[in-house]
Amino acid sequence: MLNIFKKKKVTQDIQKNPEFEIELIGAVLAYEIARSDGDISDLELNLLIEEIKKISKKVNKTDEEIFSIIETYSKDSVSFHEFIADINNDFSKEEKLSLISFLWDVAFADSQLDVDEERLIRRIADLIRIKDIEVLKLKDKARN
Repeated sequence: MLNIFKKKKVTQDIQKNPEFEIELIGAVLAYEIARSDGDISDLELNLLIEEIKKISKKVNKTDEEIFSIIETYSKDSVSFHEFIADINNDFSKEEKLSLISFLWDVAFADSQLDVDEERLIRRIADLIRIKDIEVLKLKDKARN
C-alpha cells in the first residue's frame, strides 16, 4: 500500500482501514490538483478541508494531523504515479469514478478550470483506466 504510512508512522489501526487509504489517496490527489495552477484558492481549500474532516472523524485524528500528512506527502512525493498501482489494484470502478468526480469538483471550486488542472485530471483518469467519455461526463457534471 501507500508509503505515506511508513513516512508518517501512522498507527496500525489506520493502516488496516482500506476506506481511509482510499479517501487519503483522493485527498492527496485533490491537493495536487488544487496546487497545480500555482495557487490554492480558498474555495478549493474549503472543499479539501471538508474531505479532511470526514477522514479525521473516521480515524480519530485531528484535521490538522490529516492535512499535515497530505502536505508532507505532497512535498516529499516526486510523482503521483506511486498511487496509480494502488488505485488500479484496490479501487472499484465506482470508487475510481468517484475519485475523478471529486478531482473535478476541486478543480472547478474556484470557478476557473486551469489547463494544468484539467491535464492532470485527464492524465490520472487515463492511468486508472477510465474512458475519456466518462471523464468528460464527470467534468460536465462538476462544471454545472
